Amino acid sequence: MILFWESIKEIDWLFSYVPFVLCFFLWLKQQCWILRKRKKRQGLFGYRLIYADQKGNKSQKDFGKLLYSKKYDIQGKPDYIFQKRLGRAIVPVELKSGAIRDGMTPHAGDKMQLATYFLLIEDVYGVRPKYGRLVYRDYMFDIKNTVALRREVRKTLAAMRHMLKTGQGKANCSVAGCRYCVCKGTVCPYWSVTKQRKVKAE
Repeated sequence: MILFWESIKEIDWLFSYVPFVLCFFLWLKQQCWILRKRKKRQGLFGYRLIYADQKGNKSQKDFGKLLYSKKYDIQGKPDYIFQKRLGRAIVPVELKSGAIRDGMTPHAGDKMQLATYFLLIEDVYGVRPKYGRLVYRDYMFDIKNTVALRREVRKTLAAMRHMLKTGQGKANCSVAGCRYCVCKGTVCPYWSVTKQRKVKAE
């Protein structure tokens, strides 16, 4: 009988810790994500809008202002910047007119644009965004501001500046990668060549 009650106590002690263990793993799952694809939805619960790329009323004097980072020598106008109502956390949101359909990742250029805003916003507002959001016509992506992504942005910026300075550089062109580029069929000298190669291959 004593052994039975001792066993019951052990089981009871074990179950009392189960909720804490589950909460820990749920928290760990939230911390480990890098990119999440979800159904499109409006707004950010618990956040307020502090910046938009279009001018607002007189009380929103910074709306529409071109943001400039002296540290990284970059400038831009994110579509929206939200700040947590309780705290200083900031989330940039970029809207895209296209659809992502079955794609599991955002377009590379869109991701790099958002990542560049991470650096820009950190320097201007003094707060490093933990993540940002890319919103397409059908889906949206939450993208974490990782060390690897920030390194990739700095590397890309350095390569672009080198190309502007020397006029020399290497373009990684492909029909799939270039189809959403604004330079396609205009100032880009590589697109027509890439397209011809695809036609020949077919």
